[in-house]
Amino acid sequence: MAWNQYYVFVKNPRQTDLSEILRALDLQEYKPSAEVDLYAANKAKTLFAGFYNGSLLFAHPKLPYAFFGLDTTDTERRFTTIFPDSDIAALVINESVNGFGYALITGGRKIRVKDGADGEIYHDMGDLLPEEKEVLSEEIYTKEELEDMKSDGMSKEEIQSRVQFEASFRVPNRLTRRFLGETVLKVDGEKVKLTMYSK
Repeated sequence: MAWNQYYVFVKNPRQTDLSEILRALDLQEYKPSAEVDLYAANKAKTLFAGFYNGSLLFAHPKLPYAFFGLDTTDTERRFTTIFPDSDIAALVINESVNGFGYALITGGRKIRVKDGADGEIYHDMGDLLPEEKEVLSEEIYTKEELEDMKSDGMSKEEIQSRVQFEASFRVPNRLTRRFLGETVLKVDGEKVKLTMYSK
C-alpha cells in the first residue's frame, strides 16, 4: 500500500475546541461525520482532525500545500494567528508520485521549506533541520546501488542529486516524530483517533 499523507501539525495548541478552530481557519463548511483512526486518513480525500501526544493533527489533500511557497498564504496566516506560540509543520509524503514536502513554522515565522516530486525540487528555503542532518548522516543508497547508477551512465552530479532527493523524501516522516512522539510509520495508528469531516 502506498502511503499518501497530507498533514498539518500544531504542537501544544492553546486552542483545543475543534469547532472554533475550524471556524477560525475558514473551514467551517466541514461537518463531523465519523470517528476514525489515523490509517483512515491515508490518501485523504476530505478533512480529518484530532489530538494526539499533545499535538493537533489535520489531514487534508490540499491544506499542507498552502505552506510550501515562499510567500505567506491566507491559510498560513490564519494558522499563525490562531497558534502564535506553537510549532506548526506542514508535511506531505506521496509515494504514488514520489513527492514530498515539509514546512516548519516556529514562533510565527517560517524557518524551513522544501518540497518536490519525481526528482525535482520546487522550493528550498532556510537552514537544515536536525532531522535533515540526521537523515543525511545515514546511508541513503548502498554501495551496490550507487555502483548500479554509475553503470547506468549517471554522472556524479546526477547521482548526488538523486541521493539528495531521496534524503529529502525521508524527512517528512522523520519530522512527524516531533509531534507524535515517534514517526508516523511507527506509531500505532489505531491509537491516533481523528474526526472525519465532510461538506
